[in-house]
Order: sequence, then structure tokens, then C-alpha cells
Amino acid sequence: MKLEIRNQKTKNEPAGFHLLISTFCFLLSVILMAFPQVGAFQAPEEQALTPTNFRAPDFPDQGNGLASSPSISPPTPNRNLPGAPGVSPALPADNLPGSVWINSPPLTMGQLRGKVVLIDFWEYTCINCIRTFEQNKKWYERYHKCGFEIIGVHDPEFDIAYHAANVRTAVKRFGLPYPVFVDPNFRLWQAYHNDSWPSRFLVDSKGVVRFHKDGEGGDAAFEHAIQRFLLESHPGLKFPSDYTIGPEPDALAPSCGVPTQEMYVGHWFDRGILSNREGYHNGKTIRYELPANINDGQAGVSGWWETDKNGMIYRGKHNDAITGPDRLVMRYHARELYAVINVSHGRPSAVYIQQDGKDLTAADKGVDVKFDAQSHSYVEVQEPRMYYLVQNPAFGAHTVTLTPAKPGLTIDSFTFGNDCQTRFPHL
Repeated sequence: MKLEIRNQKTKNEPAGFHLLISTFCFLLSVILMAFPQVGAFQAPEEQALTPTNFRAPDFPDQGNGLASSPSISPPTPNRNLPGAPGVSPALPADNLPGSVWINSPPLTMGQLRGKVVLIDFWEYTCINCIRTFEQNKKWYERYHKCGFEIIGVHDPEFDIAYHAANVRTAVKRFGLPYPVFVDPNFRLWQAYHNDSWPSRFLVDSKGVVRFHKDGEGGDAAFEHAIQRFLLESHPGLKFPSDYTIGPEPDALAPSCGVPTQEMYVGHWFDRGILSNREGYHNGKTIRYELPANINDGQAGVSGWWETDKNGMIYRGKHNDAITGPDRLVMRYHARELYAVINVSHGRPSAVYIQQDGKDLTAADKGVDVKFDAQSHSYVEVQEPRMYYLVQNPAFGAHTVTLTPAKPGLTIDSFTFGNDCQTRFPHL
């Protein structure tokens, strides 16, 4: 829609009107002196976001930063408690390429001076990040023409996310229209002292970081701040009347349901949820027996599996879709279930899925689930990413069985959604 310039002229008011205003202001000042807490009003953005005041760090030069920054190691965030301190995994042993730009030539903060910029730290397998993309794209469509820019900064969690080619595929799948800076060496992450995914920093037109928020939420507050800073930079700007900012529901309210916390299947720095008595044996393949009992938030495997930092790798033989003895069984409570899954050497592989002892149906399957000729539900794993497994019609507790069809499949993690976290594009 066409932007308009606000009419800044004022009408002539009568003298009595000015006297009335002066009297009102005097009385208000008396009230505020007597009751100072009345003046403690905060703008919407200050209520939901963390105010900051520092110069936005510039983007590191492209190239391999491993040699110059060998000690860089990102923390593992607790996505249910955004910003909580975590452990520090080491970078993969591969000599990975350095930072790259997607959807844009290399940029600097100097080139972005005069624009309002959202710096969005994300990771392509992170469901919490994925749920923010729709709002990011809405802001980009609304305000990019007004001088607003989004820079997505991708920092990896699992080893699969260190590779720029996988990030590029994800950017295309999610339809992200804005520039993305791939930061595999965590140089920009550390410059911002970041510690979670997603994590968003709002920079004003002078290059100063003014607000920050870890985790999901705060969208209405962010949009108020975006409009505010754009108006500071362009005082005559007027937004179309349909650019409304409604109240933001609390997606983490108790009434939404409290789902199982993220489950790391591999020996993820002592955070693995495997309940087998055999335990983890890093880098080794052993034969597991399925436990008799599996608690909510845990998983058990049967057959030959290899322990990996990222997940458990199936090393058995070709497995029958349903009757095959080798499987992974997990228990959870939530509305939706997602899993990060990888395949060996990029060779597509099927993993069959049942919930509560039955195949999924059209009423509860995730968007990535298909059905074979016998109506058995399965997911065709063709690339390393997060897959949508189950979309239950209601919040509840369930047992899920995953049966790999052939060796090489890696199951990294499970994440969840509650009743208030379902309305986003499942891409």
C-alpha cells in the first residue's frame, strides 16, 4: 500500500482550551509527585522486551574463522527456558568453511545505517525458531519499504547445521526473503553475547541495539518498537490503517498445556534421554534390549545402534515396516511432535511411525507423514532436518514407536508443541 505523509499542521484552539490543558497538567504533576508509582508506565515494547543500549557489532569477514578462533564454542540453550545457561559443545572436527551470506551480498552495519534492523539468531532444526518465521516475513513485507531490514543469523546446534548447503536448503524451504548470515564459527553469536535460539535484537537507525528478547513471543512489542524507530528516522511516515497490532496471546499459559521438554536422543553432553540399561557408549555400536518400562520424556531402543553425540544411529539390518524387531520407543505429552532426523551419506530412508500401537491416520499425522500400500504410516527421510511427525487433535500423553527401514538413520531429538503453538506454517 502507498505510504502517506502525516499532516503536521495543527488547528487553532481557543484560549480557554489552553487554560484547561495547563490546569490539567498542573494537577497531573501533583498526583505524580504524591504517587510516583503512577508515573511508572512503560511503553508496550518496554514491557515485553529487554531494553539495551550498545553499538551493534559488525558482521565478521567471510572466510574460515576456525584457525583464528579455535576456542569458540556455543552454549546449548534450554529452549523451554530461553536464555538459560547451558553447556559448551565443541565445534565439529571438520574443517568447515567460514561465514557466508544467503539472499544478499556481504553487508556491514555501516551500509545498514539509517535502517531499522532486526538481528534474528536462529537454527534451521529449531522448532522455536520455525514458529517465528511467519511473523518475521509479515514484518518484512510491511516495513521493508519503509527502511526496515531483517538479518537472519544462523548458528548451528547439531553437526548437520554447520554446513551452509543445508542452511541454504532450509532458507528456500521456509521461504525467508531477507538476508541470512551463516555464522558456523559463532563469531557474531559471541559478539552479541548470545546464548539461545531464537534470540532477536532490534537495532535503531543510528546503529544502536535498543531491545532484545530470547525465545518466542514479544511479537506485538517488537512491532510497536519497529514502528517507533521508523518514525524516529522518518518523522513524516504514516503507516496504512490496516497495519494493526493486536494483543498477543500468551502461548505458554498453563491453559495451553505444558508439554514434555526437548529430548536429546544422543549422548548430548550428559543430557541424553536414553533409558536403556546398556547406556551410552560413545562411538561404539552395541546391541540394545528394549526396556520393560519407559517414562515420559525418555526413549528406549532395541537392536544394533551406535552412540553419537548428536543422536542414536541405527546400525542393524534392513527392518520390516511394522514387525521388525529393531526400533525406538518414546513417551511424551503434548499436542504436536517433531523430530530431527538424518540419513547416512544422504541416502533416503524410510522410518515407520506408530502412536499408541497404531498407525497414524489423516486425523493425527504430521505433514511429513505418508502411507504405504498397506496404509502403514511412515516418513521418507531425504535430507537432514526437523520432520513433522504427529499433529494430535488434542493435547495428551502418548507412546510413539519409530522403526527404521534400513541402517544409517540417525534420530537426534524430539521437540513438542502445546495447544497454543499449532497455528504456524508447517514447512
